[in-house]
Amino acid sequence: MSQDLINRYKKSYRLEFQNAETEGNYRDMQEQQGRSSSVFAFAALFVLSLAFAYLEYRAFGHDVAVPMYGYFLCATLALANLLISRFSPELHRHNLRLIGNGVLTTLIVISAVFLQKYSAYHALEFVLLTIWLGSLKSVRLIVTFGINAVLAIIFVLAMYITEVSAFWIPLVAVLLGVAVCLGAYIGYLTERVRRLLFLETEINKSMTNRQELWAFTLIDLDMALSGILDFKELIALLKKHLEPVISFDSYILTSLEGQGPKPVADKVEGELFENDDKTYWSEDLLGKLTQTRQATVSSEHETVKGFLGMEKQRFISYRLDVPVFNDSKLLGVISLRRDSEPFDDLDMIASVSIAAQAMLIFRRSTRSSAVVLEQAVPEPVIRPKPQTEDTTNTSVPSYSESKDMEVTDHSFVESDQTLVPQEVVEKFKQEEASAKKTITLMSRENADKIAVDRYRTAAVEGEPLSVLIIEVDGLSKLREKDGDQVAYKVFAAIVKYIFTRVDKNKDILGRYGQNGLSVLMPGVDMNAAEKFAEMIRQFVDGARYKTAYGEKSATLSIGVAAITDDTGDYASMIKRADMALFVAKKNGRNCVKVRL
Repeated sequence: MSQDLINRYKKSYRLEFQNAETEGNYRDMQEQQGRSSSVFAFAALFVLSLAFAYLEYRAFGHDVAVPMYGYFLCATLALANLLISRFSPELHRHNLRLIGNGVLTTLIVISAVFLQKYSAYHALEFVLLTIWLGSLKSVRLIVTFGINAVLAIIFVLAMYITEVSAFWIPLVAVLLGVAVCLGAYIGYLTERVRRLLFLETEINKSMTNRQELWAFTLIDLDMALSGILDFKELIALLKKHLEPVISFDSYILTSLEGQGPKPVADKVEGELFENDDKTYWSEDLLGKLTQTRQATVSSEHETVKGFLGMEKQRFISYRLDVPVFNDSKLLGVISLRRDSEPFDDLDMIASVSIAAQAMLIFRRSTRSSAVVLEQAVPEPVIRPKPQTEDTTNTSVPSYSESKDMEVTDHSFVESDQTLVPQEVVEKFKQEEASAKKTITLMSRENADKIAVDRYRTAAVEGEPLSVLIIEVDGLSKLREKDGDQVAYKVFAAIVKYIFTRVDKNKDILGRYGQNGLSVLMPGVDMNAAEKFAEMIRQFVDGARYKTAYGEKSATLSIGVAAITDDTGDYASMIKRADMALFVAKKNGRNCVKVRL
């Protein structure tokens, strides 16, 4: 459901939705809201009946008291129906009760014309009841219009039978006709407003659901596509990850590598493309995708013979073309079609982001597997450089790379460029003879291989096992602002601190995404893992790091999950931890969340 549906409904004069499913959902909503709407309608009828009774009393007193008592009876019924609608657990045919109570009140007005001399306020009372009946929310407009028309005819006949002046009868008939049409028009407008509000609510709800599915899809991609080294296999798998976010009937895809200006499809699914005998991707389309790097939308038509042999355009479907880039090179295209409604902005943005995320994972999978860090002391710091080392050709690779990388003592020139306070530097110098130890922060792929074995062992032996997925908040902004070296120092210091707190013989540390890591903790249950996560979060939140660009700080967002009887496998446990991390980031970051 998209904004286009609202625009089309605004241009139409139809009251009901053309889509049967949308119409059914609206009627279900009306049924659910029937209680509140009927309470309001009965309250209005109660007030009107009391007002009519008061008018009868002031006009005729006790001379002709039947209409007055009739209005009191209608007011009592309206009050009773109001209480039933308000407090009863079931609605008990509120539509029939509304119509019955309203028709009875209108018949009392008509009986007053029989029993009393016709007065202008009788017509006014009838007009008010006509508008009330026409604007009922839970009764269909065509029903109320028919009832009002019949009652108006009865009212005029009553005037004729009671020999009201022939001058007044046509005037009142015109007035009542206008009142019936006015009631129908008011009912039509209010119904249109209710339906537009329903569409806006449904579109907002649909947009929120799609955005959540989009976020979870980006999370799932990391698990599903990691380790895939063949581009054609990668692009083929994107289809099932686009389905939850974008509705489509048919799709085709192509890998452009080695193909000419008119590429052929690697895979075609759905009759909207199977019946197409034209070139799927023209040179103009490929050029536009390359220049804009954005998805493009279009509508497909075909020329058919019309009346008297005249040619006309017949709509076929809407189309969305999604480019798949590796850096600046267009490697492939995924095209989607549907005939229900146009693709909207969210479809375009989500499709491109999913393709871009897939390519990030693909590039990461093609790199080597480990990152090596040096362990100095059990604080989140990096050891300063001895003054005798040569630093001419020294560089620190970005922590975001997945290739092998070592942080050695000659990484820093002056003590004011380090993350270490001066007093700690002096302590380092005093402990220069201490042994050095290496931290191995494995790649996601290698860490998962070991973790799967640990998971199977824990599942068979019935032992606890937990996993933490940790993301350093704001590290990307720090890298953009101060450079890779500063961001690397902060990341390395945090990793070293975590390493000092884990069990070196059992726990597994691995890279996770661009700014994070995972910690697999065999023998640790969920409660202990949550306490451990909170401990390191609090420490990092209070830590400060001195760099050449001033003092820096960082926080951690952590997702925690553990093996359970319902976990299923290691992948599902990681997915729950990833979802917990997603919730932690949605809740403002710098917190720990657990996914049961």
